[in-house]
Amino acid sequence: MLSKDLVFLDADYKTSDEFLNSIADELLEKGYVKESFKDAILKREEEYPTAIGTEKYNLAIPHTDSEHVNKPGVAFVRLKNECEFKEMCTNNDINVNMAFVLLVTQKEEQVSLLSKLMGLFGETEFLESLYKEQDSSVIVEVLNNKIS
Repeated sequence: MLSKDLVFLDADYKTSDEFLNSIADELLEKGYVKESFKDAILKREEEYPTAIGTEKYNLAIPHTDSEHVNKPGVAFVRLKNECEFKEMCTNNDINVNMAFVLLVTQKEEQVSLLSKLMGLFGETEFLESLYKEQDSSVIVEVLNNKIS
């Protein structure tokens, strides 16, 4: 589900649009998404914000329809500085520390993956380990063990 080429540590973005544009370009370059992905994920984030506040960290789970994705996976992005996103339920601005960009090729798998991640977001130690870990191989192992 997650591989080293989908881990982005200490990325620096000022806005969610800058983040989404950049990550879409990276994922396109690596063959994970189609040309249509960037417009689709920007539009979806505008209509249905994906930021979630947890006890210690704020997260975002940007995603879009499977028709825009070539290969399944989850891109993990740890931000160097907080980046402003709109919160899922309130539409308020919150500063995000980490993002999980969902790359789902089978539409029916999206809800399951979202549910697994949402369950993990309540585990402060898990989020703490992702926030502090410097080795992308360890992050891949931890996420794959938790998500699989």
